Amino acid sequence: MTDFFYLKKYLHEHKYGFVGEKILLELEAHPDYPSLIAIVDVFNYYDIENVAARIDPSELENLPNTFISVFCTHTGSEIVYTKKIGQDFEIQFANGFVQRLSRTKYLEGWNGMIVAIEENENAENLEGNVFYKNGPWVLLFISIFALFQVYSNNSPNPFLSVGYFVAFFLGLTTSVFLVREDLGFHDAAISKICYSTKKTSCTEVLHSKGAKILGKLKLSDLSLIYFLGLTVFSIFTKFQDNIIVYSWLSLLSIPVMLYSVFAQGFMVKKWCVLCLGIVFALAIQVSLVSINGFSLNIDLTKTKNAVLFLFVLVIISFLFLEIKKLVISNLRNNTIELKYNQLKRKFPVFKALIDGEKSVNELALEKLETVIIGKESAPITINAVLSASCMHCHSIYEKLLKLQSKNPEHLKVKLVFNINVENLQNPYNIVYKQAMAYYIKGEYDKAVSSLNDWHIERLDFEQWKLKWQDGYSEIGISLIQFQYQFCLENKIFYTPAIILNGQFLPKEFEVQELNFFIDNLIEEKILVF
Repeated sequence: MTDFFYLKKYLHEHKYGFVGEKILLELEAHPDYPSLIAIVDVFNYYDIENVAARIDPSELENLPNTFISVFCTHTGSEIVYTKKIGQDFEIQFANGFVQRLSRTKYLEGWNGMIVAIEENENAENLEGNVFYKNGPWVLLFISIFALFQVYSNNSPNPFLSVGYFVAFFLGLTTSVFLVREDLGFHDAAISKICYSTKKTSCTEVLHSKGAKILGKLKLSDLSLIYFLGLTVFSIFTKFQDNIIVYSWLSLLSIPVMLYSVFAQGFMVKKWCVLCLGIVFALAIQVSLVSINGFSLNIDLTKTKNAVLFLFVLVIISFLFLEIKKLVISNLRNNTIELKYNQLKRKFPVFKALIDGEKSVNELALEKLETVIIGKESAPITINAVLSASCMHCHSIYEKLLKLQSKNPEHLKVKLVFNINVENLQNPYNIVYKQAMAYYIKGEYDKAVSSLNDWHIERLDFEQWKLKWQDGYSEIGISLIQFQYQFCLENKIFYTPAIILNGQFLPKEFEVQELNFFIDNLIEEKILVF
């Protein structure tokens, strides 16, 4: 995905950074992508608490410091990341372009729509991870250690070797960004550099014929292998002991630099700023070696140093190419998953799949007296066939409640208890007997709370009984038995099972994905009636 950089930043600010890439994939798979509806639906899919509303300008002061809004430009309405800076506003567009506006200018373009998310309160585990919190400091420590090691190995005259190390460490850093850009991991800051003018385009240069040698091997890969090999090699060896190796490498890098500049300037006719950064790092190396003096005489006594460098280079090449294969394989899988989700989330496809599923006696299902969560008048009914002793029913129940809470006006959930109340060998049947007893007595909150404690809070059975067991209703027990009989007659011998409009939910869909089809299902109901 090459846009919506700000969405990752916004998620990271609110401690959802660990799902940033997943959310962007889901967003691209949404039928209404790109739109505010798509963003809200995907937030809901990942249980990210959010508010989407039209706000009066007078309420701007009460909004959080950052939010997503819709801003109108000469090209049309665009979704932008919005940040309040005093009385001004900073907006960032999907392509990474940032613009600072006065309050008056912002109000001229803003259409009043905003989406804001709550901070992730369950991020303790991730935030508590030492590397996640201190990753940049760890990398800085490693860099300082490596620099100190080079300094120590080359004292009392370390400055030339340290300068050489800094040069190829710069080349290594640039190569990492270059390979990431080539693989499709686009960072907002790097993209700004790569596409700063009409004459610059890292993508065009990286995907040109001139960027490959020997058919498949890319110069970006070679640069990373080369600079990483030099970095590792220099940390554990002395500069003067390997001046022959560095001299030959500098000499061989000259035609590489010339070819890179020629390919960009005359073949592709676009400049890759990162590629020029590699050329710059190589040029510094050549300059530093020339200051020391080229040593090109092959000394057989020092060939072991060249062999050692080649050995390091071979090991790094093998590891890098294997890791790259895994990354490319994962990217391909993500692309396949994206296309699969794009296809199955089209309502006609969903409709065709659900119509092809096994059906139940819908009239008999409607007549069943069950625990209903939500408004009786809600147009869409999801029937969930559950069992108290079913472990998988816990997550399904929780997802259904979240789905209903996000669509309270349109959706209700009917709980069909697939338990044999005459089976005294299953002690967990008490949970549903008690919930049904509360529901029949009109104690709706107690019925739902007791089910929540069992399915969501996962209360220990003995603790649950101490908290909720309060006698059963013979009527409730008979109603549960009717539900069980319905399951037998319709050959529902498993739980959980989700039934929508008399059809079983296809196995290709998760419960929370129904959120993508709520509007279509409502329209379908209106047409029927």
